[in-house]
Amino acid sequence: MEFLKVVVILVACYYAFKLGVRLLLPYAMKKMAEKIMKKTQQGNFNTQNGPFQYQGFGQQQDTRQDKGTGKVKVAYVPPKEDARSGPATAGEFVDFEEVK
Repeated sequence: MEFLKVVVILVACYYAFKLGVRLLLPYAMKKMAEKIMKKTQQGNFNTQNGPFQYQGFGQQQDTRQDKGTGKVKVAYVPPKEDARSGPATAGEFVDFEEVK
């Protein structure tokens, strides 16, 4: 009889936990999203390690706009691709003919 009582209590706890998560998790996610949006709108986040900070390859990207000229200055330019790479060096290609 004790075993049956323990099983019923465990099943009841499982369903209570399942119902609680189903009801409380959306509320918690909504509050967390509102908090992040509020911080972002107020500008109260750390610019070094903020949630939306892009960490480049160890180089700073300077995209500040000059006030007088209206031009954008970019400090990082990616290296050009090697001319030997691509289909020219991929190997020998053989025509394919389907045989039925």
